[in-house]
Amino acid sequence: MPATYLRTFLLVIAAAVVFALPATASADTITFTAPATGANQGSGGPAQFALDHHDAYTWRIDGVNLAGKTITSATLTFRNISNWDSNANRLFIHLLDTARAAGVTSFQDAPATQTPVTDINDDFAGTRYQNNPLVAAGTANTFLTSRSFTTTPTNFVYTFTQDQLAVLSAYFMNGGNVAFGLDPDCHFWNDGIVFSFTTAPTATPEPTTMVLLGTGLAGLYYSRKRKKQQKNID
Repeated sequence: MPATYLRTFLLVIAAAVVFALPATASADTITFTAPATGANQGSGGPAQFALDHHDAYTWRIDGVNLAGKTITSATLTFRNISNWDSNANRLFIHLLDTARAAGVTSFQDAPATQTPVTDINDDFAGTRYQNNPLVAAGTANTFLTSRSFTTTPTNFVYTFTQDQLAVLSAYFMNGGNVAFGLDPDCHFWNDGIVFSFTTAPTATPEPTTMVLLGTGLAGLYYSRKRKKQQKNID
């Protein structure tokens, strides 16, 4: 390619790249705090979300519009969570694309007389999930994590993986809401649950980019064609 053509081509590409850059915009952080459902019980704080070992819970979050946005990070935080005693325990945490009821709801999954709980099983997995009254049949379900806790309160922050961020976005796009499925086996005191995620504008090429690139390449083609025709005449 002659130097003149090469120089022109590079200028066209450089201009296309400049126009393709998305407009600068700051990231947005959106935070949801679960309602206090068991404040000041046991060793829980004033914002406590009841995590009773006899129950399983869903927390549905509504009204999220991700049009033109991409989720870049997300966390689920349990403030000052601890087990009420030193027995074996497990908290199972799932992400659902919805739940039957808005806000927080629960159902009893163990006899009230069972203390301590000896049935450490996940109500959001397997056949137990299929029979879970908090969700409709066919509800999409992604396991996030499970964790045991001691009697010493700690702030537990779960950070979504890249794959889970993609699932979170898909769930929101499916209906504007998601839900967390929580099955506590044993009883966990806490001072609230917080879900937070950060979004950035979805990068899309400007229409000007394709027009400019197409015009530049077409110009190069016709310029070269004219020069070749002139050379044949001479």
